[in-house]
Amino acid sequence: MKKIKINDFIKLEYTARIKNTNEIFDLTSEELAKKEGIFNKEINYGPKIICVGQKEILSELDNFLINKELNKGYKIELSPEQTFGNRNNKLIKTLNTQNLLKQKINPYPGMQLNLGNLMGIIRSVTNGRTLIDFNHPLAGKVLSYELKIIEIIEDPKLKLESLLKNTLNVELELEINEKTAIIYLELPKTTEEKLKDLIKKLIPELENIVFQKKRTKK
Repeated sequence: MKKIKINDFIKLEYTARIKNTNEIFDLTSEELAKKEGIFNKEINYGPKIICVGQKEILSELDNFLINKELNKGYKIELSPEQTFGNRNNKLIKTLNTQNLLKQKINPYPGMQLNLGNLMGIIRSVTNGRTLIDFNHPLAGKVLSYELKIIEIIEDPKLKLESLLKNTLNVELELEINEKTAIIYLELPKTTEEKLKDLIKKLIPELENIVFQKKRTKK
């Protein structure tokens, strides 16, 4: 049985839970999402394509996948130190509610708020004070993952599409013509060169990488 190695592109199914409550916080199965009553029409369900070793998922999960087999179910538990850290009381802030109202923010418990490039959750609003928790929502929790690698991707176009999506967090228009990839995107020259080097390293069958302006419809 072929085993997964670093820089393999794989198609991965997973279900992620908070251990002590068994609550699902991430999954790839639309069927399970509906069964558990957590289906969200805004989410694109289905197996995820990642490049092993590129830290496109949690580092500990990424390392765990190395040397694993296709179509075999695996389970792993991760401590807070291996994921989002322990809770830090210094990341819980109390703000003057009036100051938020002046910014046209009407705070309420459970509201997500982005302040100074930090994402927080409002825990309470009382007596003119708003308590905001800037800890990661999963900080301090033991996480449990069920995983299955269902395919090793060989198609260079699928590899490139997933690499660009996971690296730039955007889906791009591209073409593959034999050993040449044309990507319709404008980037700063230094960024473009770094991305070219990464693509050639991870997808060596693509020898020429060309970035072009996005095509306009005639």
